[in-house]
Amino acid sequence: MPDDWKIGNLEDVIKFYNGYAFKSKELLNKQKKSCYAVFKQGHIKSGGGFIPTGTKSWFPKKKSENLQKYILCKGDILMAMTDMKDNVAILGNTAVMAVDNQYLLNQRVGLLRCNGKYEISYPYIYLLTNSKDFLQDLRSRANSGVQVNLSSAAIKESSIIIPSRSTNIKFNQIVKPMFEITFKNNMEIDRLSSLRDTLLPKLMSGEIDVSNIEI
Repeated sequence: MPDDWKIGNLEDVIKFYNGYAFKSKELLNKQKKSCYAVFKQGHIKSGGGFIPTGTKSWFPKKKSENLQKYILCKGDILMAMTDMKDNVAILGNTAVMAVDNQYLLNQRVGLLRCNGKYEISYPYIYLLTNSKDFLQDLRSRANSGVQVNLSSAAIKESSIIIPSRSTNIKFNQIVKPMFEITFKNNMEIDRLSSLRDTLLPKLMSGEIDVSNIEI
């Protein structure tokens, strides 16, 4: 390891927050205007990544005055904190939030937000938290029962390599644009998928007449 790199803990470079314990009756199962989507573990892929079509719940913005600290920002890292003992699939895996002010954080999902130290940014934390060695260590410290659970302390105490400030700056210059392109591509895919889902039933029912279209 280079002399200007060091070993530290995850909490040296991030701020950690737990999600809000919504009551089932508070959540909507259909999207309405002026609602936040609720980010749940179902939005996290096995191996890491964001599933836009994951567990769908919404919460009215007019009722969220006291939930401002749970509003997610672009670049936030979201970690699955619970999994099934006999089928550990997503425990410790993370997703990156690609948009600002559209999601609220649900319980049993941990929010890792970079604190700005050492110029470490979200791509490094995302890649680190989904790496084999990191997950192996983190999962070994989970509390086990019918479910396996990660505590906030176990996550924050995770041992990590902290590269030098200059290395992190160079890393960000190379990798951040790649993440930005991925964000844009994924949002375009979501937009086109939504358009398809809207138009296809209308085409099938004949609501939209395409008989005069020349191909």
